[in-house]
Amino acid sequence: MRVEKISLITQLSSLSPQRFYTYMFKKLIKFLSSLRFTILLISLLGCIFAIGLWVPQKRLLKAIYLAWQTKSPALVAFLDSLGLTTIYTSPITITLWLLFFINLSLVVWQRIPVIKSRITITDAKITDPAASGGYPFRNTYPLPDDVSGEAVVEQLGKRGYVLIGNASGFYGVKNRLAPVAFMLFHLSFFLILLGGVISVYTEFIGYVDLAEGESFRGEIERYNESPQPKMPEIGSPPTEPIMVKSIVPQVTKFTPTGISVLLVDDSGATHDVDINRPYNVNNTSFVFKHLGVAPRFVLKDPAGTQLQDTYFKLDVLQMRPDRFAMDKFTFTATFYPDYALENGKRASRSMEFNNPMFFISVEQAGKKIGEGLVPKNGTLEFAGYRLEMRDMPFWVRFYIVKQRGLSILYAGFAIATIGVIWRLLFYRREIVGAVREVDGVRSLVVAGRSEYYKSLAEDEFTKLFGEIVGLKVES
Repeated sequence: MRVEKISLITQLSSLSPQRFYTYMFKKLIKFLSSLRFTILLISLLGCIFAIGLWVPQKRLLKAIYLAWQTKSPALVAFLDSLGLTTIYTSPITITLWLLFFINLSLVVWQRIPVIKSRITITDAKITDPAASGGYPFRNTYPLPDDVSGEAVVEQLGKRGYVLIGNASGFYGVKNRLAPVAFMLFHLSFFLILLGGVISVYTEFIGYVDLAEGESFRGEIERYNESPQPKMPEIGSPPTEPIMVKSIVPQVTKFTPTGISVLLVDDSGATHDVDINRPYNVNNTSFVFKHLGVAPRFVLKDPAGTQLQDTYFKLDVLQMRPDRFAMDKFTFTATFYPDYALENGKRASRSMEFNNPMFFISVEQAGKKIGEGLVPKNGTLEFAGYRLEMRDMPFWVRFYIVKQRGLSILYAGFAIATIGVIWRLLFYRREIVGAVREVDGVRSLVVAGRSEYYKSLAEDEFTKLFGEIVGLKVES
């Protein structure tokens, strides 16, 4: 081993600078495109993802990260210095992804000459069918007097074979471009990987509650705190402005059957959002997730002075109580979409909004001071104060997700599907043959092979040549 190293060093030292650099460049390309390097990169990227799952990341798990930083400042500072709390955008991760794409590109590039040589037809491929290696199917067919060698070649051309040569020796191939499917499949893998990486690094996820008539321009502080918005590693959150024009729920008895949420964009165009129909714009989707009631309550003091006028987004449609506060009072509200008094108990006949009613309990300093039913445009009086419900619109919770790269990802899957179908259904078949005398009889001597489905291909060759020479072949 030591002698080989010394010999290699001696050879390199004898090269001119230009040849030395060329040699080293080829060695580098060979290493970058090697299977060993591919496995190394996949292993290192796997370690990176494992670290990202174990170490709280600043932008993905901000609350957990801040709590951890408060508890263990020295440890977090050390991990910060190594870039482990921003592992997905750290220089080492970006470098590994870059090397992986270079590796994949080189592998595909090096396959191009191989594919080109396979689809190129030259006279060198015309060989002796009786002695050619690599052709498992071989047979000899006596030719009738009325079947010429030229007619045999012509019939093969009509059956989809691209041919060179003539009756004295020919080569034919069916589905000649099938190897191109290999390149398509590798291209699709490249696109899927690229689209997936872009999607993961640009992904934003957040929830926001919007009532009828409310506008939203992507303000981060307006997103729900639980769960926290997932910020993108690269890029910015969505900023597409929308205004909720109307919310019309569709309910039959106790079963929600649909919803129509009309959104107005910045240009004034209207978009209808349903349970299974989101609003998509600029790589951003607004998906309906939840429905609630947003009543407008006005609180007045004993003198009739208005103390507060506010819309409250209450999550009460399943007749679960929700709470809100006004001035020095705390209110607990239970909502009945179709209010009825059954056996002396408050109930809802259905989830349809036929007789909407709130039952509100009022507390001050933890002590109940009043309660009562409040219909739409109704009032509740307690301890000299007056609570008025002026309006009762709905609110919806949107699941907002923004991802770039999905179109690349879908294109990759489409190309992969085309490549697999092309490769497996339109597989390559090759034949070599010649018309010659065999034991004094003019015969067609042929050999054939197929990339896939060997037995099926042999049956196909038997039927093909049998039909050409006029034999009856059982299917």
